[in-house]
Amino acid sequence: MRIFFSFLILVLVPAFAFPQVVLSYSGSKSYSLVERTNLRRYENGRYVGLTSREVRSFINPTEGGVYDGNFYVVEKTLRDMQSAFAGIYDAIPSVFSISADGKMEMRVDNGYPSFRSFPSFPEKPVLPGESWRSQAERAVDPLNKGKFTRLKIDVVYRFSGEENYRGQDVYRIKAVWQTNYGMNWRDRNGDDELVKAGGGHSAEILVLKSNGSPILVIDDVDETFAYSDGRQVNFKGKINLFIEFPPAVDKGKILPALGEIATISDIFADDLSLDGKPPATNGNPEIAIGTIAPVDSEKSGQERADEKIRKNLEALEQIEKSRADEIARAEREKSEMPKKVGDDDVYEPLESVGEDTGKMRGKSDVAAKIAQSDSDGKNLKNNMVVEKTSAGIRLSIRNLQFKPDSSELVDSEKSRLDEIASVLSLVPGGKFLVEGHTARVGDESGEQELSEERAKIVARELSRRGVSADSFICRGWGGAKPVASNATAEGKAQNRRVEITILE
Repeated sequence: MRIFFSFLILVLVPAFAFPQVVLSYSGSKSYSLVERTNLRRYENGRYVGLTSREVRSFINPTEGGVYDGNFYVVEKTLRDMQSAFAGIYDAIPSVFSISADGKMEMRVDNGYPSFRSFPSFPEKPVLPGESWRSQAERAVDPLNKGKFTRLKIDVVYRFSGEENYRGQDVYRIKAVWQTNYGMNWRDRNGDDELVKAGGGHSAEILVLKSNGSPILVIDDVDETFAYSDGRQVNFKGKINLFIEFPPAVDKGKILPALGEIATISDIFADDLSLDGKPPATNGNPEIAIGTIAPVDSEKSGQERADEKIRKNLEALEQIEKSRADEIARAEREKSEMPKKVGDDDVYEPLESVGEDTGKMRGKSDVAAKIAQSDSDGKNLKNNMVVEKTSAGIRLSIRNLQFKPDSSELVDSEKSRLDEIASVLSLVPGGKFLVEGHTARVGDESGEQELSEERAKIVARELSRRGVSADSFICRGWGGAKPVASNATAEGKAQNRRVEITILE
């Protein structure tokens, strides 16, 4: 068979058999890509210090083979290599797709991931000592200017053979390439001041023999960047790439705790093990992190789990469609808009208007309540709902209220935050994606900024309640993802929310 690997996502294309590997990563769970850099930096031949940083991300599958990533940067000090700060991280969004031939196409490009379509496995079977070539790309910002430049690279790979690495059977692959920027090609969207770049890379790649998952890529770097002001910056050292999975979430403990403070969507009861029993893995621990079994075997526990998730998602899509249809119908039938109470940041709930949007034939009572609550918020415990996403368990906090002309939460929100913090403390070492949302009132740039501020405020308040600050990754969506109509005050209240996903 033929396998292509873009260090972020592994794509399986059936064909022949390169060393008898069956893919890797199913894409049904989120995971963290880690890029750890330790490079000695020279300017015009003079050593100026050590550049050390760590870029982490959580990659989540979405519809249509598109992947949504939230990257964040952990800076290091030069002296003791400890974290320069422990704080709440801003998410750097990245959206990309992977084609059938393993090439990555960026949809939203903010410089990450920096390695793209790398490494790549061969089209034909190879024996130890044999080589193949493939095109790839890197995004670089040597001076940390916030302006990334794409470098095209032509990589030569060589299959070294099999070995045992820390108790695991692996394949070792070597890769080399030369940096050659500014001669035959320039990135028109890159740093205009970067004139040329040159140098060499030599990488060692370890791949699990059992399923094709990467363990480690170690890139030995010697690279020089020349700028229009005459400055030359040289980097020497190593870049390490590897994948980590979030710590396992004890759903038998978390879900009952969440059920005490919020409404849990029972459409995912089986998948989320609401009975407290963990999903079956048939004794294979790898199934828990999304490993696909050989394609010629009978359905594995993971394949059955994936089928279950697919059916749950289809049911959710039907709920979402019914909800949208009901909202649209209610809007058409209203002859007069309800009077708005207060401004968009301070909302006093109105009585319910229009028809019951929760009447959905054939759906569960909880699903119907959630659908209605997206319009009036009355049927949700604490005005919060727990949902299942591809990234993990998500707690949606609806109708967050802030002080007038301020991003400061009102005192009445303290009790909800106290309860949420007590639940998150049950996930030691966990990572939490905090996403802010606003109602859509017209000023999209202002809404985006406000949503980011609100996500950070909630993360900050939770950290004050004992949850580690560096557990949080914050992102804002503005009014781009409404859960209810913005034509009513009730709908706006529900759209004004913060969602916390326990990444898993």
